Amino acid sequence: MAYQQLSLDQVETAATGFKGPEGVVVDREGNVYGGGTDGIIRKLANDGTVTEFARTGGRPAGMALDQQGNLFVCDPGKAAVLKVTVDGQVSLFADQVGDIKLTLPNFPVFDAEGNLYVSNSSDFVLADLEQVMKEIRNPVPKGSLVRFRPDGSGDVAATGLYFANGTAIDPQEQAVYVLQSSKNNCIRVAMHPDGSHGKPEVFGEDLGGLPDGMAFDTEGYLIVTLPMINRLAVLDPEGKLSILIDDPDGTKTQGPTNCAFGGPNFDHLYIAHLEADHVAKVHLGRKGHPLYDRR
Repeated sequence: MAYQQLSLDQVETAATGFKGPEGVVVDREGNVYGGGTDGIIRKLANDGTVTEFARTGGRPAGMALDQQGNLFVCDPGKAAVLKVTVDGQVSLFADQVGDIKLTLPNFPVFDAEGNLYVSNSSDFVLADLEQVMKEIRNPVPKGSLVRFRPDGSGDVAATGLYFANGTAIDPQEQAVYVLQSSKNNCIRVAMHPDGSHGKPEVFGEDLGGLPDGMAFDTEGYLIVTLPMINRLAVLDPEGKLSILIDDPDGTKTQGPTNCAFGGPNFDHLYIAHLEADHVAKVHLGRKGHPLYDRR
């Protein structure tokens, strides 16, 4: 069933005390984690308190949880994927796959077998902000999608991507979906039973607003954050676009960068905002697709 656009009155503040959170993830106990522009990952507990959970020393972006509750954090400020244990200890997980250096790792996602897919936006480091804006204005295919297997080995799933950003895997585990921010579209990379991958195919186009993060519900609808226009949109299973939340004046959403399902019934959507100090939430009444840590 298609989504209906929500009013801004339905968007609540889950908690303040964050600092420009870009990534957001919710664990099985309902704790919400958000990484800040100050290099601190903060934790929103069920009792409403926000505390410092870990310091990466960089700028944490997208995050994913494994089945033991460890966080895997793409940190473009460190040009690496970091592992954060349940007690907040930070270590290097990976900074290279074959010939590809993870200069700008952006978003991780686990498949059902425990393989970790990571988008690498481009071939420069985060400190080169001028280059970031240049690639947004003049898209170049320097991004990639890589895979880390449970045994620690890694390979490349796709190259030639345009500022590869948010990643998600559909409920049928048929493909990895990747947002190409500089192209304002979403592509899919098929996952074959033999472990190989198909060529990237466009799934949704003309998203606008520099698409950043996304999350699937159980019915195969894909919710996408559009930070440049303070909007959340939905791509239906055929790739058709509709608006979920529209906040042009930034009254409730300020640069929404990522989203994740959570709540007691897994039917609330938590939203991170790069331009604000809070994480928002909205009750969708539709369940999110259970990620690897919930299986």
